[in-house]
Amino acid sequence: MDAVADIDRGGRLPVLQGGTGLYLRALLDGWNLADAPPNPGLRAALEQRLELEGVEALDAELQRIDPASAQRAQRNVRRMIRALEIHAVTGRPPSEARASDPPPWSTTIIGLDVPLAELDQRIGARVIQMIDAGWVDEVGRIRQAFPAADLRRLGHGYPELGAYLDGRLSLADARDSTVRQVRQYARRQLTWFRADRRVQWLAADLEMIVERLRVGMMTAEAS
Repeated sequence: MDAVADIDRGGRLPVLQGGTGLYLRALLDGWNLADAPPNPGLRAALEQRLELEGVEALDAELQRIDPASAQRAQRNVRRMIRALEIHAVTGRPPSEARASDPPPWSTTIIGLDVPLAELDQRIGARVIQMIDAGWVDEVGRIRQAFPAADLRRLGHGYPELGAYLDGRLSLADARDSTVRQVRQYARRQLTWFRADRRVQWLAADLEMIVERLRVGMMTAEAS
């Protein structure tokens, strides 16, 4: 929020780009999690429980503590661990910790409406491009520098390429598994954002998007 305010004070239009709906909603709706900063020790303990007890145990605990948060997490390991971390630190259900204090901005939210077939093609091409650019070597360096690192925390593809380096997957299988997971994630993103009525869906056309932003600025200045 501070960075957005600084850009605005400089007379420029802040433009935020990304696909993580939870963070976007936290920013635009003013969710306040400042009273529950990340706790590395607690998070490590929860991750150890995940390894020993499985995702079902953490999901059951979150369901007992806060069914609303469990529903939002949808058994997403990172979200579940963060929700349990918030509860342990604050003593409150995670959904209650999201006190809403919306920022005083006028916003235009634009979603890129890309046909699924084209989106799938782009995802496949991007994964191949990243592998060709040295992704396998990157994972190897991470493994060498941090042998105990949980590659799942780094995002799609890292565990699969780790399995390739261990000889448990062929490179083709690691690639195909990564493409499949990213495509599934992209569909979940679409489901999330299409449920938000504030999103204006536009074709991926730069001139059209710039024009919509210009109209949004003029509307904000007139209000």
